[in-house]
Amino acid sequence: MLRSVLIGSAIAAALAAPAFAQQAAGGYNWTGPYVGVNLGYGGGSFKYPFSGTTDAAGTNPVAGGLRQSSSGVLGGAQVGYNFELPSGALFGAEADIDASSIGGRTSYSSLDSLGGATSGAIRSRIDCLGTVRGRVGDAMFDGKFLPYLTGGFAYGGVRTTAATSCSSCGVGGATAGSSFDSGRATQTGWTAGAGADYALTNHLSFRAEYLYVDLGKTALANDAAQFSAPGANLYNASVAEKTTANVVRVGVNYKF
Repeated sequence: MLRSVLIGSAIAAALAAPAFAQQAAGGYNWTGPYVGVNLGYGGGSFKYPFSGTTDAAGTNPVAGGLRQSSSGVLGGAQVGYNFELPSGALFGAEADIDASSIGGRTSYSSLDSLGGATSGAIRSRIDCLGTVRGRVGDAMFDGKFLPYLTGGFAYGGVRTTAATSCSSCGVGGATAGSSFDSGRATQTGWTAGAGADYALTNHLSFRAEYLYVDLGKTALANDAAQFSAPGANLYNASVAEKTTANVVRVGVNYKF
C-alpha cells in the first residue's frame, strides 16, 4: 500500500513539475500581500438635476439641470493580496484611500420676466476617494509584467455649496434667494478600470492605472421656499447632485 502511494505521488509530482517550473523560470511570483502609495489626476463632472414649479400654487412644473466639469489631483495608499496560478493567471483584491482636490465651480446669471436679475454659483469637491476592488490579470514577459482588469465598490466624501439671488423676488424690490452647504456627505457607487504592474525587484513593483468612478446621486435640498435657477425662480424645489470622475494614477507597491 505504501509503495503504491509513493509511486502515485512521484507520478503526480512529475506531471506538475513542468507547470511550476514555467512559473519559477520567470523569476517572479506575484502571490502574497502588498502595500503601496499612489499619486494621480482626476476629472469628470458634477451634475445638478432640479425640479419645482414657477408659481407657489404648483400649476406650472418645470425640471432641468446644471452641469460642471471637475479636475484635480489625488494621492494616497493601497493594500492588497494577489494569488497567482502556475499558468500566470492572477486573482486579487485591493482597497485604497486617497485625499483629493477634484472639484469644480459654476456660476450663472439671467434676467427674469419681471426685469430682475437672477444669479448664482454652485461648487462641489471630492475631498476623499476610496475603493474596494477585485483584480484579474495575466502575468507575461517572464512573469514581470502584469496587465489587469479591476472593478468593485467606490465611496467618496463630497461637499457642495450653493448660493442664489433674485433681485425681483423680494417684497418692494429687495433681493431674495437661497443658499445651502451640504457639508461633507459620503456618497457610494461603483468603479471599473484597468492597469498594469511591472516588477522592478523581488519586492518592488511600479503601477499605472485608470479608473472610472460613479458615486451616484444624492439629494441636496428639498425646500418649500423659493429657489433661483437659470431662467426660473422655483417654488417647492428639489435639487440633487451626481458625481462621476475619471482617474489616472501611478504608484509603487512593496510585496511581502
